Amino acid sequence: MAKKSFLEKLGLIEQVEEKNESENADVHFVDSTNELNDENLLVTEPEIKDESIAEKELMRKLNELSETEKINDTTSEDIEIGDKLNEIIGSYEKNKLVSIEEIYRNSRLSSDMKKTIFMADVFLKALPENLPVDIKRESVLNILNVSNINFDEILTDAYQRIDALNTVLETTVQSTEDVIAKNESSIRELESRIIELKNLMEVRKKFEEDQNTMIEYEIQKIINIVEFVKPKK
Repeated sequence: MAKKSFLEKLGLIEQVEEKNESENADVHFVDSTNELNDENLLVTEPEIKDESIAEKELMRKLNELSETEKINDTTSEDIEIGDKLNEIIGSYEKNKLVSIEEIYRNSRLSSDMKKTIFMADVFLKALPENLPVDIKRESVLNILNVSNINFDEILTDAYQRIDALNTVLETTVQSTEDVIAKNESSIRELESRIIELKNLMEVRKKFEEDQNTMIEYEIQKIINIVEFVKPKK
């Protein structure tokens, strides 16, 4: 009886009698759905791969899955400590300054100089420095009026900018406090873990000392007995 192929053992194909050794094997697939026509569906296959090759390929896949499981088999304790360290390091990597322009842009404040409070500063700097403050103020207001720049609008712009800046300031303070609190908590946990590990090391050293003492005593005991019974030269 001819040896069954790997596909025949799995029940995927049925073996058909070979007409002669030089002709290709004719096989037909097993109809498991009962929804095909009554006629047998014949499929001609040039050559079926040797079953040992398929089995080796299957074993290779299983070995790859096994290796992947070994890599992922990390203790939850090590992962937790690693997460704590990453959290501490990551908090400092995120310390990116937000520019004033970005704060204004995020708050959707006007970028048109004529509609901002900074226009008053431009006019102020254009005046002679030796003028009295009151005269400077009056001069700036007059220039604004002549330039058709609404004083109330640029004053509102000033308040909006102060609010936007204060919001970022308060957020920065709060987030910094949160980061410090989390990091201090992580540090306490890590310090506690360090103390625990040091204690385990001391316990292990004591165990080693006791074990060695016990064994050395037994060895010496046996040596003494041997020396006692051993004939003297």
